[in-house]
Amino acid sequence: MNYLLHLLLSEPEDDCYVGNLMGDFVKGRLESHAQDFAPAVIRGLKQHRRIDSYAHQSAIFRRSYQRLDRSYGLYRGIMVDLFYDHFAARHWQCFHPLPLPDFAHTIYTILGARIDLPPAFAHVAARMREHNLLVAYTHTQTIERALNHISTRARAPNPLHGAITELLRNYTQLEQDCINFIKASMAWTERQPLWNNAPDEEEPRTKPIVAD
Repeated sequence: MNYLLHLLLSEPEDDCYVGNLMGDFVKGRLESHAQDFAPAVIRGLKQHRRIDSYAHQSAIFRRSYQRLDRSYGLYRGIMVDLFYDHFAARHWQCFHPLPLPDFAHTIYTILGARIDLPPAFAHVAARMREHNLLVAYTHTQTIERALNHISTRARAPNPLHGAITELLRNYTQLEQDCINFIKASMAWTERQPLWNNAPDEEEPRTKPIVAD
């Protein structure tokens, strides 16, 4: 769900952007999908998984997780994902040469031309373009709507009720966490070997729900 962070850390190549964006929608060993997607899409999927693994091990991400009310349980990870995308949108100009509206338009154009998207992600991509979500993440109202939408798809009844208050209550601390996380992640990405040669990692730990 943290689409902007994955895009920010992706290789700047169309297929890699696509792979990074649809990472949560492609399951199993990536070698089994070699006939389904272009090599650069597979590379983007690999990047997505390694970035998720890095985030789950990050002390900064864990600190943000612990700032949130424990009553939200494992859903705090989803909340941090969304909150970080909000701050990535707000501070986009600090980390990327293109203005966010221009970059978002480029991504929507790339997605609109694809015919190989998994059906579930194709639905997400359509919503993303229709509502200009990558830019709309700058607004807390959009984050609140996303949290509510996720709640309707969860197994538990309304598990994210009132979750937006956790963003507002911890806004300054989470904002600084996110900025530090982006800086650390970009430095980590630069130190990685060529993604083509990176091992095919298993999917990160299962999330409690599937959301778009």
